Amino acid sequence: MGIVEVRGLTYSYPNASAPALKDVNFSIGEGEFVLLTGPSGCGKTTFCRCINGLVPHFYNGVMKGEVVVDGLSTLDHEIVELAQKAGLIFQNPDNQIFALTVEKDVAFGLENLGVPKQRMVEEIDRVLSLVGIQQLKERGTHELSGGQKQRLTIAGILAMHPKVIVMDEPTSFLDPLGAKKIFDVLAALNREHGMTILLIEHRMDLAVKYVNRIIIFDEGKVVKDGSPGEIFFSDETRLIGVGIPRVVELSRRLKNRGLNIEGVPLTSEELLAQLKPRFSPAERGAERGAIQGLNELAGEHSHSPLVRIEGISFTYPTGVRALSDVSLTINRGEYVAIMGENGAGKTTLVKQMNGLLRPQEGKVYVGDVDVSKTSVASISRRVGLVFQNPDDQLFAEDVDEEIGFALRNFGFPVEVVSKRVEWALNLLDLERYRKSSPFILSGGERKRVALASVLAWDPDILVLDEPTIGQDYGQKERLRHFLQQLRAQGKTVIIVTHDVEFVAEGQPRIVLMAGGRIEADGPAKTIMTDFATLERCSVAPPEITRLFAGLLGYGFPGDVLDVDEAVDILAGRLREAEK
Repeated sequence: MGIVEVRGLTYSYPNASAPALKDVNFSIGEGEFVLLTGPSGCGKTTFCRCINGLVPHFYNGVMKGEVVVDGLSTLDHEIVELAQKAGLIFQNPDNQIFALTVEKDVAFGLENLGVPKQRMVEEIDRVLSLVGIQQLKERGTHELSGGQKQRLTIAGILAMHPKVIVMDEPTSFLDPLGAKKIFDVLAALNREHGMTILLIEHRMDLAVKYVNRIIIFDEGKVVKDGSPGEIFFSDETRLIGVGIPRVVELSRRLKNRGLNIEGVPLTSEELLAQLKPRFSPAERGAERGAIQGLNELAGEHSHSPLVRIEGISFTYPTGVRALSDVSLTINRGEYVAIMGENGAGKTTLVKQMNGLLRPQEGKVYVGDVDVSKTSVASISRRVGLVFQNPDDQLFAEDVDEEIGFALRNFGFPVEVVSKRVEWALNLLDLERYRKSSPFILSGGERKRVALASVLAWDPDILVLDEPTIGQDYGQKERLRHFLQQLRAQGKTVIIVTHDVEFVAEGQPRIVLMAGGRIEADGPAKTIMTDFATLERCSVAPPEITRLFAGLLGYGFPGDVLDVDEAVDILAGRLREAEK
């Protein structure tokens, strides 16, 4: 018998037209590290709520079947009992933070379990150190960045030593190196302490290095269940819309061209081990030069400054200095990705662009307008900002009203409002939710509603703070293509993101930040191959770039970022080697 047994599980939310889960059956053995994935809204989050008893004890609705966790049926035992068996980390960290300081928030669960004070102090220090926020122990929880909040919620669950940890996108707000550290911690708990881990995650390139089993949900049902190799090399997985790790996709395409790739390499290290013996080391100086990046070739943007940030600094009332003498110019029609460590000042910087925050030193201009001398409402007509957390932005009773609110507020005619709302609903695949409350949707769906509400009024400058959080592979691809369309139309697009692979495939100009300052600024191919600066800013290189870095001594270029380019280069060289 497994530590988690799911038998005939069906669940419907109140007033829902269809069940969120439909006859789900499987068993999870003690010590497994399982990835739960599938398209946005497929039932993954609902299933996680069933593991610790939120369904059926907190969420109203109709549940059939049974979930048993370490011998306890979730139907017969209360949430407080189940919490000691299964710890759930929510998609949105704000839903899980209760106390005023970091230390007290970790202590919250331990106090409820009656843990002695001295052991509690030791446990708090241990878990804060594990997740890398020991230095924030006395910091107010309201002062934390999204990524720091995510680490705090993980620490709070780890402190309670549950046998099963259920994580709903636990690294979505974390920088790449911070996400890797969390995965390393989970792997150690899994390997050394036999902890069972159930994980919802869209960062496939990272997750595949750790999990030993993948379960795919689609439309409330389990449609595939197997090892990472079995799942990711299946054509059915692609049809469902699940993202494929870039190295797996590269290997598949090389095989489709008739080239010999053994098995299913899941990581750059595994594929590199196959490739190196097939090539001869290059003579010194014979390495191939860099290939021009998209920004150098396209010449798609003008050199007309649209956003000018001149020597701005900003310190929050709590004394946290978020920006220090930052200067940045963004030209009309540019596509810019702002990346860097959690707490680097990225979100603080973009909030200066529409006046939500005002610099204490320096100036911010949009066009010729000094942002500090105009209202947020006025500048927002030109600068549309989609927040990191959609719950900070949504308020209407249904999706239709949410998307149309700003249009009506800006005085658009009724017929224009109707057309723009319809366009945004179709663009972001939200038509079926138009009369639903945004607050009953999944995290990824709420993110799309927030994005639709800004896109609808067609601002000159679109600023997206972590736009890919909670988005499945299909939604990310749709977003990437849409941003390319905006770029072609001359719109200025600025994204704040930790999603390295999304950036690699779009190849925008990259601005790297750390410690409230800009550390690097340039084309994607230049920035993504500067491994030392990336590490200093807690950004990992793309998996494909890591692969080609290992081939530098064999005459390959080191600035390859995406699968398309990698396939063309490797296929040619492999054919030469096989002659």
